[in-house]
Amino acid sequence: MSKQLTLQVASFAKADYAKADAVLVFLGTKCLPLLGKTGLPAALQKVVAAAAVQEEQVTVAGQLTSLLVPRGKRLTKVVIAGLGTAGTTAELRKAAGSAIRTLQEGRYATAVVVAPLLLETARAAQLQAILEGLELGNYEFNVYKSHVKRLEPLTVTVLTAAKSSRRILKEAHIIADSINYVRELVNEPGNILNPEVFAEEARLVAKEYGLALEILDEQAMAKKNMGALLAVGQGSIHPSRLITLTYNGAGDKPFLALVGKGITFDSGGISIKPDDNMGEMKDDMTGAGDVLGALRAIAALKLPVNVLGIMACAENMPGGSAQRPGDIVRSASGKTIEVISTDAEGRMVLADAVWYAGYLGAVKVVDIATLTGAVSVALGKETSAIISNDDQLAQAIKDSGARVGESWWQLPSLPDLAAAIKSDVADVKNSAGRPGGCITGGLFIGSFVKKDLPWAHLDIGGTSTATKTSGHIVQGGTGFGTATLIELARSLA
Repeated sequence: MSKQLTLQVASFAKADYAKADAVLVFLGTKCLPLLGKTGLPAALQKVVAAAAVQEEQVTVAGQLTSLLVPRGKRLTKVVIAGLGTAGTTAELRKAAGSAIRTLQEGRYATAVVVAPLLLETARAAQLQAILEGLELGNYEFNVYKSHVKRLEPLTVTVLTAAKSSRRILKEAHIIADSINYVRELVNEPGNILNPEVFAEEARLVAKEYGLALEILDEQAMAKKNMGALLAVGQGSIHPSRLITLTYNGAGDKPFLALVGKGITFDSGGISIKPDDNMGEMKDDMTGAGDVLGALRAIAALKLPVNVLGIMACAENMPGGSAQRPGDIVRSASGKTIEVISTDAEGRMVLADAVWYAGYLGAVKVVDIATLTGAVSVALGKETSAIISNDDQLAQAIKDSGARVGESWWQLPSLPDLAAAIKSDVADVKNSAGRPGGCITGGLFIGSFVKKDLPWAHLDIGGTSTATKTSGHIVQGGTGFGTATLIELARSLA
């Protein structure tokens, strides 16, 4: 849950510094000469300029500098957020996320944000990045704490010359709020969030945002021969669910399908995981969370696009009825799967889900999943992977991510790795071992996509959670991928 924060926008001409308890200044190396045009009071301007001249690191990207400036009978807190030379939207989002926590810790009631680059009317993207960063950095998960330090409500006014600033404020709130919503889902423990509960959450979203809803229970999935998805959840007391939300914002135009892996807890099944950090596997539903959060925002933004949100939810447990290594199951597509590892379960639920996307008539399919640990070995903890049969779609995802501050990299669909998922006793096998594990996992999912249908798999196994708070990223679930899906839908409108 986010701490009490109210965001406002105002023109530089209407800046009310006199009533502000704190002033947040975004300062890059090229911004100093522009301070005089912001209306910043002379005393504050002098202090900021002196700090920038005397201490070079003040303007370094990611650097926060806090000062107390006497103003009559009171002290004003001045926080300088360094932007480096570029002042990119990514740097602004991160800096805003760090700065808001500094302001909250100071228990201030009001603050004014001064960013000289927002003197330019065409800086809509920069304004949105600041607003999103403030709201995302303000998030914290404290639902289960008996004692929570109460903070005073904080009102922050961002000064800007950008056109349509109120529309940008509204849009930034919708996106940040949806990301924080996803974080809330991801942070919920497995004993609270199971497939049935997730389905009810989707029902609430559908009702609030006017989305069509379909929930397939196990009987309905069995009628559609979804043996892959059903196999994953058969060891759990909590029945699996396949959830579809439909947003129709563009009449008769074709549908984009966003498909999310929703393993509400992943023990590994019979191929059980080591107990070290197994509790982190509550995050294995992040892909489904991203899809639910994206549909929520797409509907609120009223984007002129048609989107199917499909969430394949199951709990992977080693119960007496659990699937076994060596089992062979038949998917909804008709293809058979040899189960090599029950811990390669996400690709199995997605196998039926991406097939269902084609069955429902989607013309593009994007699936998103915490699929592998291999992706973080390949790309680290800040970049996620794309495996795709369509370079144009992959590029659209990369471009969308770049605009919202999320990094993606396309991995090659190598022929030898495609051959590696072939089975000697079934059509395909669900694991080809460690070499190229991120790619083979993606190619397995892609083999169930309707022929000639543009498809991309997004592996967020390294970015779905954070072990520490930094910038706008808060420890725990990150909501990574939600913003990219929203922006992708916008770009395809």
